Amino acid sequence: MIEIPKDILSNNPYLKLRQADMYAVIIESKHQYEDALQTGHCLELVLSGSIDVRSGGHVQGLSVNDIQFRKRGNYQLFPSDNYKSLLIFMENEFVYDFLETHVIERKDEKFNVDLAPYLFKTTDFIAVNRAEAIQHIQHPQEYSRCILRFITHQILLQILSGDSSRTFASFLKYLVSERKIDLVYFMEANFSRQLSLKDMAKLTGRSVSTFKKEFVEKFNTTPIKWQTNRRLEYAEYQIKSSSNTVSMIAYASGFENLSHFSKVYKQKYGVSPTRARD
Repeated sequence: MIEIPKDILSNNPYLKLRQADMYAVIIESKHQYEDALQTGHCLELVLSGSIDVRSGGHVQGLSVNDIQFRKRGNYQLFPSDNYKSLLIFMENEFVYDFLETHVIERKDEKFNVDLAPYLFKTTDFIAVNRAEAIQHIQHPQEYSRCILRFITHQILLQILSGDSSRTFASFLKYLVSERKIDLVYFMEANFSRQLSLKDMAKLTGRSVSTFKKEFVEKFNTTPIKWQTNRRLEYAEYQIKSSSNTVSMIAYASGFENLSHFSKVYKQKYGVSPTRARD
């Protein structure tokens, strides 16, 4: 699993400009990321080609001049060969500053945790902002970071003004609110993914210490023990009900090491995964 934007910023030669609470990068990629952890919210402006973005039960196909805002979380990314995009990643602090600066008042609304990313079209005004952002990323000057921040604010304001659903501002407010994602829902949806304790805490809107404390209160065990047990339960069900190979089941359940899977499976169920089918 790759971590976005960290791996993109550190491991590729593409042009980028970063600040403490936002990152902008122009990326051209043929790589498919079937398991990507996006730790910051992302505003993607497609410059050429196309990309399919999958999350949960949602699949969105983006092409030239499409704009997508997706909250932090797990995604599968499938770009075309000629794909190129401007990606602007932002932390909660950036979104909060944007809302505070422009005094956007919206009533509180409840949002489904599985809400699909927002999809918009590039307007003429946004196209001008986009071109200016690219110019400052390609040829950074003394005040380019400040200008890029201002440009991003302008793009978000243009999106808000053209948002026919009138929910995007409320959604941004929801992102930076103190609401926490339900632990039971999150763990059931992500038990097979390779997430560190820090990842799980951040994605559920908690500090690591708060996450561990609330997790023990909810599940009466530690996150690692619960995760291992849940993976074994899922694997045991698949072994009994599917024709997939043991190795396929192990990896699908979240175990990266087959010998470790066999060992902990036998410890829990008294027989090896292979013998469990006999």
